Amino acid sequence: MQYPKEKLDALRKRWTTAKGKKLVASIKRTHCYLNPALFREKVKGLEGINDPELENGIDMRGISVSGFDFRISVQEDDGFSENLAILANIHFEGAMLRYCNFQEGKIHDCNFENAELSHSDFKNAHITDCSFQNSDLNEINLINANITNCSLVDANIDDISTSGTVIDEKSNFGKELKSETAKNYHSAAIEYKQIKEMYKYSSLHEQADEFHYREMISKRKRISYLNPVRFFSYIFGDLLCKYGTSFIRVFMAAILVVITCTFAFQIFDSLMFYNEKLTDYSFLDALYFSITTFTTLGYGDYHAVGAVRFIAAAESFVGIALTSLFTVIVARSIIRD
Repeated sequence: MQYPKEKLDALRKRWTTAKGKKLVASIKRTHCYLNPALFREKVKGLEGINDPELENGIDMRGISVSGFDFRISVQEDDGFSENLAILANIHFEGAMLRYCNFQEGKIHDCNFENAELSHSDFKNAHITDCSFQNSDLNEINLINANITNCSLVDANIDDISTSGTVIDEKSNFGKELKSETAKNYHSAAIEYKQIKEMYKYSSLHEQADEFHYREMISKRKRISYLNPVRFFSYIFGDLLCKYGTSFIRVFMAAILVVITCTFAFQIFDSLMFYNEKLTDYSFLDALYFSITTFTTLGYGDYHAVGAVRFIAAAESFVGIALTSLFTVIVARSIIRD
């Protein structure tokens, strides 16, 4: 749930009162947020606590518990115990949670919107149905974490650790990252690459291709408008093939080249058929010659003379390049890791 700045400031301020400080100490000592009834009894009387809008969730909005270890010891059936962070239906909107330990967490239906989570540790955590919208996730540890149906729209995800992170297709990063909106294209390119690697590791190749495309756009935007590299990157990288992710665009470009050259061959009227100059030939004849030239098949029945030879040579060169590019992209889309 998104709150205006004034509301967030009020939610944070309540924990700085004498009563609020005592409650924070008690929460950290007892982990009472694991028991909704006990938690509500403890925080009764705190200003703005348990608003009806929370729908019986645990109200820890605006709390400051930086450095807190959310893990508790859990006894397994085999007699061994392990430390887990178990969080369910907790509202952390606007909370200060820097350097917190959520390792091996079972975290679901929690709201971390506008929360400060930088340098926190979510290693091996399972995070499900959570919102991190507008939160600060700078340098958090997501190594081997599992992210399912989470919103990370407008979150700061600079320099996060994502080795072995699994993410599902329902999780959402929004139309563009916060860094791109701020025109920090260097950071945006790095962050898009991290997201791409997460999707690749999760075998979600369509999503990985989308973020590869965004990564390359961010890299292009870093280049000065006066630099011709930016223009060529846009034409041959973006428009032609979406930076190697769209074979459809390459196919359409090939059709455009063939049709354009077909009209050129017909206009200049410079084709020969078995060493006899043709004075009248149909559009289909010109199309046939254009296709064989583009694909470099060259059966030898038709050939160009005069200046049209240079058009045919150029079409052959473009045909080789586009055919190779088309083959590479199709092979890449079929043969995946």
